[in-house]
Amino acid sequence: MIELSQQRFEALAGYTRLPQIVLLIQEAAWFSTEDERLLGLITWDRYDRDFGWIVLGRDQRLCYRAIDQDVSLPTFVAARERLSEAIDRHAALPDEAYHQGDEHGAPVDFFAPRVPVDRLNPTFRILTEEARYSPARELIAAMMRFHEDADGNFVQQFQTTAFDPRIWELYLFAAFTELGYAGQADVAVPDFVLAGPRGELAVEATTVNPPQRGTVPQPKTEREIRAFVDNYVQIKLARVLTRKLNHQPPYWALPGVADIPFVLALQDFHAPGAMSRIVMPATEYIFGVRHSIVDGQRRIERLDEHVYGRNRELSHFFGLPGSENVSAVMLNPLGTITKFNRMGYIAGFGDRRVKMVRSGPRRGELDDDGPAPKEFRQEVYAPDYRETWIEGAVILHNPNARVPLDPDLIPDVNHEFLQPDGSIMSLLPPFQPYISHTSVTLGD
Repeated sequence: MIELSQQRFEALAGYTRLPQIVLLIQEAAWFSTEDERLLGLITWDRYDRDFGWIVLGRDQRLCYRAIDQDVSLPTFVAARERLSEAIDRHAALPDEAYHQGDEHGAPVDFFAPRVPVDRLNPTFRILTEEARYSPARELIAAMMRFHEDADGNFVQQFQTTAFDPRIWELYLFAAFTELGYAGQADVAVPDFVLAGPRGELAVEATTVNPPQRGTVPQPKTEREIRAFVDNYVQIKLARVLTRKLNHQPPYWALPGVADIPFVLALQDFHAPGAMSRIVMPATEYIFGVRHSIVDGQRRIERLDEHVYGRNRELSHFFGLPGSENVSAVMLNPLGTITKFNRMGYIAGFGDRRVKMVRSGPRRGELDDDGPAPKEFRQEVYAPDYRETWIEGAVILHNPNARVPLDPDLIPDVNHEFLQPDGSIMSLLPPFQPYISHTSVTLGD
């Protein structure tokens, strides 16, 4: 029996948790056999204050599920000894002994192409073909075992037209699992109804996708660029958010959602690199204010609408009728395939020749030589490198929310609060990148 990092255990089996179990026990340590046929964890009972253990094996669909357990042990050491004995005992059994008898269908291979090569999403092809992205590939393959393909087209969409939305949903699953939440397995809408030691919340994912017809404008003059920055992206964000606001039946009227915070999790994939620029236009549109510097002085402008060519949308999402039912909007410019690559690497997945160096500007600290944010540089392959899934997230709080979101429900992120004068109060974690760039090479 060897010890596992929490990050690797989360990737392999985080989806197995049930909300009621999360509320009763705290996980204290994670283990596996050398070949990871079996996983084990030691638990601490939040009420009885004693220890227990659980052994997990793969069922017929290759999902880890509990196959043995014990409780009411007086010490961590005693629980570890019993767990080791149980793992040795179960390791001697064939794989079929771990099957539960209620599985339906065969294991799904998310990376075996379902369509001709010329129809595959370009990023999906990079993910499947390049050794540089093997940490992300192996991590995603492990995490996606949790998914139930209700309508039968998830894998095809993941490989083709909906790769980015599926990645965003998987990112949110990883982030909230990391924070100790477990989702209601029998809930399809909204995407996540979560419970954990911190409380409950509901999350609906939405993305801005590339245009189905036409192309994204390519502004050239200063005036065209300014119109694009001030209005084009905001209009696209407005349309996906208002569709969610007008969803029928309303998300907040669904069973189990009405009395808990409801969060829209927004990401922008409408053009290459768009996700890295989402925070500013989203903040402007959602809060209905624009901050700028004019003649050295901060200027706050209230926004009524966004106009770009023939396209027009009202600004200030949190001022729209019905928006009081949305507690907050969550963003993360880092919630991309590159984060999966970094998180996969530090969880032990992928080709160990992969070398990643991450850099970018960070919030909360200015450069000594000027007004720009201080730059950071990190070697992902360094033994002391640390990163979390939630790192980089920004939460825009609705000042008019019917059910406000307590910042403690989503810790270690940048919480933004609109003030009556149009200013914005930020609660920053110790480390908050504006954005990060990761160079990925394959070493010797």
